[in-house]
Amino acid sequence: MNRKLIIYVIVCLSAFLVIFNSSFVQAKKFSKKECEERFFDEVINDVKSSFSELKVLDNPKDDVQEYTHQDLNKAMMSTGGKAGSYLDSVNHLFEGTYRGYPRFFVAQPDNIVADDKYESAYVGYFLYKKTDGTDVMVKMRPGKTGWDIVDKKEKKGKITPYKCEE
Repeated sequence: MNRKLIIYVIVCLSAFLVIFNSSFVQAKKFSKKECEERFFDEVINDVKSSFSELKVLDNPKDDVQEYTHQDLNKAMMSTGGKAGSYLDSVNHLFEGTYRGYPRFFVAQPDNIVADDKYESAYVGYFLYKKTDGTDVMVKMRPGKTGWDIVDKKEKKGKITPYKCEE
């Protein structure tokens, strides 16, 4: 009799745990938009981890601004399409096919100073992942008429799987 009671309690407890666990897993599902945002962030974080120079982007002491293609388009629209060559010099970089979504960061690292060629100590980093998984960092400085590309580095990255199907 005692053994039957123990088996009955174990079966009931197991059923309860299965039901509770499946409802908990369902509660953790994300909308497609949230899933895509997480995917885009995961991809760009992988790119950032490929280049030690990009640690400046995660330094809480530094003022870092992040821009998407949509941000640049809004800035262009807010000026009636006359935002100038600075936006144009970055905007065209967003054209193409990428894994995830490219981002443009502007920072002011401690080791960068203004000089004769670049009056500003700001540095732009255009980051993206190629469809083959290659991570790319395009380093830029604000020149006389737009952002100048001063360096471009590529490094083998991981291919982040897209898991946002409905």
